[in-house]
Amino acid sequence: MKVLADKHLYALEQLVPNDAELKTYDPESGFPEGVTNYDALLIRTVTKLNSETLPKSGNLKFVGSATAGFDHVDINHLKSLGIEFARSEGCNANAVAEYMLTALYRWGQLRDEQIEDLKIGVIGCGNTGGSLIGYLRKLGIEYVPYDPPKADREEKFTSAELHELLSCDVLTFHTPLTNNGVHSTYHICNEKWLENSFKLIINASRGGVVDEKALLESKRLGLVRDFILDVWENEPLFSGKIADQALIATPHIAGYSREAKWKASEIVVRTMVEFFGEPYSPPNQNELPENSSLADPERLTFADFLWKNHKIDFYDQELRKLIGLSADEKGQKFADLRSNTSTRFEFRTVIGQYSNRDKLPEEIKIFG
Repeated sequence: MKVLADKHLYALEQLVPNDAELKTYDPESGFPEGVTNYDALLIRTVTKLNSETLPKSGNLKFVGSATAGFDHVDINHLKSLGIEFARSEGCNANAVAEYMLTALYRWGQLRDEQIEDLKIGVIGCGNTGGSLIGYLRKLGIEYVPYDPPKADREEKFTSAELHELLSCDVLTFHTPLTNNGVHSTYHICNEKWLENSFKLIINASRGGVVDEKALLESKRLGLVRDFILDVWENEPLFSGKIADQALIATPHIAGYSREAKWKASEIVVRTMVEFFGEPYSPPNQNELPENSSLADPERLTFADFLWKNHKIDFYDQELRKLIGLSADEKGQKFADLRSNTSTRFEFRTVIGQYSNRDKLPEEIKIFG
């Protein structure tokens, strides 16, 4: 089995079987050459697959994206070429939910808001939205689940009505980006939605789900107090004007944790190997934080614990340094931030490294 893979896929050499012929490519150098000479191609969102980039299949029989999203791939085109497609659905659900909680509680600190007194609208209730809902439920925070397409598919799921969603204090987005059909998500959060006034908007799904121009105008008019963005229209060439007005701005890293990246690679490698009719037994992930016995002299609040053990602050500072750069430089450095920054560990792993767990906030029990 000949495999060509994005060199930034996490733990690739550990997870791909030894008897496979593995070669990596650098996505920053453009679309990889000679793709059709391989049996399988493993990618991330930065590699776009469509009729222009991949007009013929050649030897290629399998494409796997080590991502939860799939809007970078024309799945129907791959199907027409007889190429099997797989993605790592749900791989980063917990990581994104932790990002949301961290951003939400940090905003609460900065704005003197009690999160427990607010109503959170969750748009998209699949893997990531569902993970956030699980945490909100454990914390006793009121939430409104909004996902009409899921309600159409699943008899047991009931989506809130739009007027219920628009009565929330905070909106969080967890949908794919779709441009067609009754439930298109492109600019689903638009001027009409934003007229209802919100304390906070958080988008960590896909750029284009929230209309950035409408969001900026709503903030100017005082209809939206704050917004936090991890994804951007025209990414990686994000708008400096939008980023400058965001309370927190990060470079599409909400789902970036060691655990999520391992799971993303493992899922897609397993699917690939089994597609070619071979059994698969992945190694165990045994990586731990460098500080194996963390301690704090003072008791932490839940918001402090989240902020201290996440990397949102670092990413926010670094992204803001890119405002005003040329398009080429901005795009390159945006990609570097995503690919070359050491990723965080999820909270459950971090908690296990604290020597004085009695000083940790009671709310951490939600992480197991």
